[in-house]
Amino acid sequence: MTTTYGATPDAEVPGEREDDDLDESLRNIEQAVRTAQRAFDEIGRCNRLLDHAQESGGEAIRELDELLRRREHAAVPALLEQLDALAAEVARSEADRTVVSRILFGEDADDEWADVTDAWEVPRLTEDDLPRIPTVHDVEDPGDSTLEDMWERDQALASRQHEVRRERTRIAADHLCTVTTRAVDSFGTPTATTALLAEARRAYGLWASCVR
Repeated sequence: MTTTYGATPDAEVPGEREDDDLDESLRNIEQAVRTAQRAFDEIGRCNRLLDHAQESGGEAIRELDELLRRREHAAVPALLEQLDALAAEVARSEADRTVVSRILFGEDADDEWADVTDAWEVPRLTEDDLPRIPTVHDVEDPGDSTLEDMWERDQALASRQHEVRRERTRIAADHLCTVTTRAVDSFGTPTATTALLAEARRAYGLWASCVR
């Protein structure tokens, strides 16, 4: 085999190396574009799921209002379970969104979500916050009374007790509506949703004790 002095057989041609580098760069760009497209598609899926969950949650809130109005306490737990299921589905989806956002925007992408979560306050209501139901000990006894006087006092006490029970029921129902509505509105921040739905469970127990 004859070779030219100073030349190396099968030496790499500089132009070929540049072409290979260009091809590799184009492949990397193409791969990055495909990855970004899949990421944005995933965010779109998360957005659609969140919209659907909030729409379904809104329907559940309207149904809850009707149940509270009719004082149908036995039907409310199933509705709260429905909201729990929606919240769990959204939480899984939002976890996927967090991963995708980090891929697209970096590790600091979810810092703003922490601020949003902190902004959700959970209103509380306990038995001690409700008006106290008056008893016979709250009725002033003038001393010597006729049977008619005693009957009138008993009637007045019963009427007052009825009014207070209605007020307690209204306050508990309003609170339950408030926390469940906020829970649905907070579906995009699962930590807040969990806390609000937990309060909704307690609020239901308090309301149910008022209507039973």
